[in-house]
Amino acid sequence: METIKIAHLYYDLMNLYGEHGNILALTKHLEAHKIKPIVHYLSVEDEIDFSKYDIFYIGSGSTPNFHLVRKDILKRKNEIKKSLKEKKFFLVTGNAIDLFGRSYNTTEEQELETLDIFQYETFETDFRIVGEQVYKFPKLEEEIIGFQNRNTVLRYIKEKHLFDVKSGTGYVPKAIVEGIKKDNFYGTYLLGPILIRNPYFTEYLVEQIVKQKNLAFEPYIDKLEIKAYEEYRKNMLNEKNGN
Repeated sequence: METIKIAHLYYDLMNLYGEHGNILALTKHLEAHKIKPIVHYLSVEDEIDFSKYDIFYIGSGSTPNFHLVRKDILKRKNEIKKSLKEKKFFLVTGNAIDLFGRSYNTTEEQELETLDIFQYETFETDFRIVGEQVYKFPKLEEEIIGFQNRNTVLRYIKEKHLFDVKSGTGYVPKAIVEGIKKDNFYGTYLLGPILIRNPYFTEYLVEQIVKQKNLAFEPYIDKLEIKAYEEYRKNMLNEKNGN
């Protein structure tokens, strides 16, 4: 049986909104395609051999935990850049996306170092962006649904966006796009967890992973997942419409 190795980075510090659910969804879909997922849970000061893994995942964390991770991940910059160049898969959700830009700028006007992999810069805000989101992913007919709770925005973006905003907030308030997509890097502020709430998007990611391994792909549909997605989407739209 083909195996896929997944590194859940900073699983203990960057799991503020139950992002472990993304790993559960991903492993379930891989197993449905007869691929054995092997998940390693890795954190600050662990020895990490990036060459061993096919997929890397980082979720969101509290502000103190974010900065603990920020200091640690800087030591892994070269390995992360190499992995991205090799087109390994990265799924980055919540404020973990703030780790991958050029800098992190606080409300006290401190400029803190981040990985400097992409061109955007993160700025703390004196307000929070909280609420349900409805996005469109260009590769899918079905909408992307989820939640945001953040006090940062992205500016000076040169990378391709991941989602179009149908309802909610993009990089900054009133922006019509959100997220970062480059090769096999998928970064978004969207919470949910995103893969639990969006089985079509999960299956799209798995399709890309399977095809990279040169394996045959047959779509996997879980009726309970689809029903949950449709119910959540309907309830969200009813709330927005005041019904």
